[in-house]
Amino acid sequence: MLRQTIWKRTIPLNNFNKSSRTVFGFSLRAKPPQSPKEHPILSQDDIFHPFSRSPVQAIRERGERIRSLAPCPVCLDVYEERRPVQFECPDCGWPTHATQFHWEGDKEHSKYCSRLREANEDEHDLRSGRPLTEFTLPREQGYEETVSFANWDIYWFTRNHPSIDSERSRRHLTKLLTYPTTISSVLHEFSGLTMRNQRVTPEGARSLAALRTTLHQSPPKNEEEDDRRKIRIFILGARAESSLPPHVWQQLPYLFPGCRFHLFFIGPQVSLPSSKSPSLEATGGTGAVSPASGQPSQPMVYEPPTPRTNLGTSTTRDKEVYYGVPSYTTAVSSSLSITSLRATYSEVHAQFGEMDPFQDVFFAFSPGFGFPSPTSPHLNQIQSPAEWGPVVPVILKSKCPLFVTGFSPTDVERDVRSLDGVEGVSGEFDWIVTPGPNAFGSEKWEVADFDPRVMVKINWGIWGIRGKRREVRDMGFD
Repeated sequence: MLRQTIWKRTIPLNNFNKSSRTVFGFSLRAKPPQSPKEHPILSQDDIFHPFSRSPVQAIRERGERIRSLAPCPVCLDVYEERRPVQFECPDCGWPTHATQFHWEGDKEHSKYCSRLREANEDEHDLRSGRPLTEFTLPREQGYEETVSFANWDIYWFTRNHPSIDSERSRRHLTKLLTYPTTISSVLHEFSGLTMRNQRVTPEGARSLAALRTTLHQSPPKNEEEDDRRKIRIFILGARAESSLPPHVWQQLPYLFPGCRFHLFFIGPQVSLPSSKSPSLEATGGTGAVSPASGQPSQPMVYEPPTPRTNLGTSTTRDKEVYYGVPSYTTAVSSSLSITSLRATYSEVHAQFGEMDPFQDVFFAFSPGFGFPSPTSPHLNQIQSPAEWGPVVPVILKSKCPLFVTGFSPTDVERDVRSLDGVEGVSGEFDWIVTPGPNAFGSEKWEVADFDPRVMVKINWGIWGIRGKRREVRDMGFD
């Protein structure tokens, strides 16, 4: 009886669960309470929904946008009138026709219906709430580990990516990484674009060798060496690529550890932080936001976080430059800085100083050189003074490489043919990379809101040019 009383006084039953120790293991602490697990909104066997009845609000809103923009293909082709789509195909879930009668009579729809259903399921899967393990990106490449750029599978294996277990996860990851990996696959010494497969020309080998002497070096020992290891990458006409999270672009420095990168996103549709963000001067950040006076604010696509403070090393001491246009600069890490400029390249070209083929390179992702200009319909965009007309000649004069991608074979051919007959471009460039497929294009179908029949894959093909070099030879005449 005495023993039972002592036991009750020593460890009261009502306080047993609150004790930090257990009765039989005084060195073991009680487990902290676990938060309830969040269950996915949609299960993997329930990711197909018509847009109007989707449980995801963003997809329902996109369906309404398609209904306001897309015309019925039967009305256009048969009745020669433009009527908006209202009927949703029960097989793919997209608004595709004005009425069910038109849908039943359209024999062409079955040719692309499966692609639309695939895109429908991909969009719902991204918003299903499941853990997206395929977006777990690797960090630094091991010193003795070689990366291969033969194709997506070998690249993921040599970069130690988590296993990709489904075609849907594969499509998600290729869309996320197509922009930084396309740049890496062109510039890296182990690129799949070589003279052996006739994708790189002799002039291209010279230009790439100049860049690779800067890219593939040992880490700098002092500040003077660090200045010579800085690569500037100008991404012209930037749109979706400027809205990628900064840590995705960090894959570039991981593949070139001895180099420091500064990315410039330049274009009228560049994503910038919201105007509601706190000023960087007040938070002590290393970035800079420079508003343009007299220009109305535009809706932002992506709101990046407030830049972190200076890391205290010489590799992050980029000056706060105000370009006179809406801009944003952030130091993502000690090896990567990103500047976004909402302007055309011709407006800010003079502020970048002299170009160096050893340290500067240009990329244009699906620029649409061969499309009609919206401001001058009788001209292509590469000829229009409001689009690419004044930009490409300036790049060719710098003798720095320009790499261009296209979303389909037709798009690549259209852009290449548009170079002929353009003043300051035709006859003024050498081929660096011949037109052809890009091994690191996105494998996900992108559907246009203005017409669901229009589907493309980002960065399907790639080609590159550089300003022509003319060697002056001494013929020995007095």
